[in-house]
Amino acid sequence: MRKIQQLSSILLSVIFLLNGCVPHLVKIENTPVLTEHEEINNPTEVLPSLPLSTQTSVPQEATEITTGPTIQPTLPEYREFTYFLDAEKIATYCIEIPQKYILTPLYLGDYYMAQVLEQKSLYSISAEDATINPLHQTEFPNGHPAGGVEIAYPWYTYIISETPSGVGGWNLHLVNVEDGSNTVVANDDQFDSAFLLHISYSLQPDTLYLSASTFDEYEILSSRVYAIDLVTKDATVIIDSQDKDTFMSLISASNGFIVIENDPPQNEYARYLSLFDLSTNSWVDLPQTYPASVPDMEYPYIIWKNNKRFDDATSLTIYNFETGESVVRELAGANSSDPSISNGYIIAEASTGKDNFRNSVVLYSLENGDTYAIHIGIHQVGMDNAYIDNGNVIWAFTTLASADNYSSYICNLPLEEVFSNAVEGIESSQ
Repeated sequence: MRKIQQLSSILLSVIFLLNGCVPHLVKIENTPVLTEHEEINNPTEVLPSLPLSTQTSVPQEATEITTGPTIQPTLPEYREFTYFLDAEKIATYCIEIPQKYILTPLYLGDYYMAQVLEQKSLYSISAEDATINPLHQTEFPNGHPAGGVEIAYPWYTYIISETPSGVGGWNLHLVNVEDGSNTVVANDDQFDSAFLLHISYSLQPDTLYLSASTFDEYEILSSRVYAIDLVTKDATVIIDSQDKDTFMSLISASNGFIVIENDPPQNEYARYLSLFDLSTNSWVDLPQTYPASVPDMEYPYIIWKNNKRFDDATSLTIYNFETGESVVRELAGANSSDPSISNGYIIAEASTGKDNFRNSVVLYSLENGDTYAIHIGIHQVGMDNAYIDNGNVIWAFTTLASADNYSSYICNLPLEEVFSNAVEGIESSQ
C-alpha cells in the first residue's frame, strides 16, 4: 500500500493529484452501512510490551546489508502493451462525478468510500449512478481526511487530521464493514506523535502494525513498531529500536514479516531498508544497494524504488524472499509514482504518450514480467491510488484542463478487458 497515511488532507490531496501515491489494498467484498466512530480503547493506558530481546533488536547498518544474491537486470523477454481507455470505454467502465475532486476511492461492492476534496470529509459514492452521501465526518472543528486508507476485509482504515499540514491532533480509525463499528485505535496523544509524517502502518487480516517515532528537533527520542489487535484494540510493542541515527518510518507487513524503511533525520545517505521476522523476533538480511526507499511487501515479494525517498521513481527492485532472487526493472513511461504491490501486480501511475501528466496506470506482472499501461484518452489528468480488487483495476482520475469546469472519474476495469484489447508497445512521453 504505497501508503497514503503520512500527510493531512489538503497538502496530501495536492501531492496525490499531481504526483500520485498508491495505497496497499487487498481483496474486499460488499459492506453494510457504517456507524459513527467509537471512543479510543484506553488511550492513556500504558502499552504492554513483548520480551526485552524483541524490543532492543537494532537494525543493521546500511553497509552490512548490501551483500546478498546478485541483482539481475531487466530481462529482454518482458513484453509491453498499452490499453487505450477512450471515451467509449470511460463511459462503460467509469462513473463521472462533476465538479468534484475525488481521492482514495475504496470499492465496497455497491458504493465507493472516497475523499471529496471540496467537502473535507469522506463520502459514499454509488457505483451505479455516482450519487454522493456523507459517510465519515471529521471529529475536529477544522478537521481533514488525511489518507490512511488500507483494507483487509472486513476491516479498513482512514485518518482524520486536525490541520491541513498534518501537524497537531490526528485519529486513526478502524472500520468493520460487517458490523458497522468505527473505532479510533490510535491518536497523537496515545503515541506522543504530533506529526503524521512520523507514523506509518500496515493493515493485516488480524493485526494493524503501526510505527511511531518521537523527536527533539533532530534528535531521535524513540522509534517503535506496535501490533494492534483488531478485535481487542490492544496495542503491544514489538520493536523498540535503539538506533539513534535512524528512525523506523515507512512499514509494510505480509505473512509474518515487516519490511521497514529506516530514515535519518538529516543524513540522506544513512537511509536503508530492514526486514523483521515476527515469528522469531529477529532481523533478516535484505540485499540492497543505495539508494533504496519506499518498500512494499506481498509475500513472497518485497519491492522498493531505487531512488531517494522524495525523488521520482525511475527503477525498482523486486526481491523474492523464498528464492532469494532479486531483479531490477526500469519503470515504464515518465514521472512515475512510487510503485506498490496489489494482488500479484506492481502498480504505478506514469506519463505515457505525448502528455506529461500522469495519464496511465501501469501494471507489472509478478508472474511473467509483462507490463501493461492503461492510457487515459483525455489530456491533462491527475491519477490517484490504483489498486486491484477481485480481478479489476480500480482508481480515480480528475481532469485538470480547467479550474472552473472539471470532473473526477472512478474506474473499475476488468483485467481481462485490458489483456484482451491491449496493443503491443508503450510510448514514452519523454
